[in-house]
Amino acid sequence: QFEPVLAKFNNASPPTYRAFRRLEAGIPGSTKYGWMEVWTEFRPGRGFSFEVIREEGYEYVLNKVLRGLLKGEAELLEHGKPLRAALAARNYRFEDGGLTESGLARVLLHPNRKSDGIVKGSALIEPDAGSVVRIEGRLVKSPSFWVRDVDVTWKFKRIGDTVVPTELSSSARVRFYGRSNFKMTYDYVQVDGRPVDGALKASLRDER
Repeated sequence: QFEPVLAKFNNASPPTYRAFRRLEAGIPGSTKYGWMEVWTEFRPGRGFSFEVIREEGYEYVLNKVLRGLLKGEAELLEHGKPLRAALAARNYRFEDGGLTESGLARVLLHPNRKSDGIVKGSALIEPDAGSVVRIEGRLVKSPSFWVRDVDVTWKFKRIGDTVVPTELSSSARVRFYGRSNFKMTYDYVQVDGRPVDGALKASLRDER
């Protein structure tokens, strides 16, 4: 029953949107930490763009980690590549994990191969809406020699007829530094050319 939901999720192309994002990374409470607030836009045919409104913190985190992630997203979209590993049989073996206490259907994800972006974990589906609301687990392939034991969570919600990401967070062990965190949240003001209800607060943030 959940396979059509996963297939629809995999085949969904990024919509036209404008969103305010906050990104933060590093070791909280230390000097090796940084954050930035960014306006992001995507338009098919024109690509992905971002404008940094505010930023503060460790220069390496700001430029290499946070800007690096946004530039990497732009490159993937420019070449028509997905932002996440597909929830498909080539990547996973699926198992029914029952229902959570909140009534979400849990699909256990057993990796079929060791590749970028694939996790050993689970996907949570909202049965009534028939959409993926969360993917969580540990990456089976470390991003680099310096980063290990990466636990990651993606969150999604439906806006109109479109499912969009609302949060990406991770925690990883970085050699010589210890445990480091990352978090990126999205506040949409427009999706598929239509204003998003309750987005006025985000639209005024760059006026502060």
